[in-house]
Amino acid sequence: MEDMILNLEQAMALFGVSERTMIKILREEHIPARKIGREWRFSKKALMDWLGCGNSTHYQTQQEQYRVYEDTTAATGDIIKQIVHSLQTLQENDGRVNAILPEAENDICLPGQAVLRISYKKQRGLRKLSYKIYWLD
Repeated sequence: MEDMILNLEQAMALFGVSERTMIKILREEHIPARKIGREWRFSKKALMDWLGCGNSTHYQTQQEQYRVYEDTTAATGDIIKQIVHSLQTLQENDGRVNAILPEAENDICLPGQAVLRISYKKQRGLRKLSYKIYWLD
């Protein structure tokens, strides 16, 4: 029974990472954990299973990353209208991303099957509502 349930420090030691890295993993990954009161608790078996099920091809190196941003500051109603217009433009152009982001590579097209992730995040006074469409090549 000993060490079946780990606290944050023990989980950090198991993975051999710093507290900062462990907190990043908690925020960005789907790691099996529970917050009980103010403390994180982890099942050692679940952590080992999670680690063993990972797939390195889901991660990109810095050289593989390609990012294009378009930021707009406007009234919320106008931003929603712009989102709708962008999606309509994307649909009218067979999913070609450069139809809405001209700086994007010409050959980026939405595939027949993708995932839509809608998320809300509040962090350090900044709130984010994100709509992400993603897929594997």
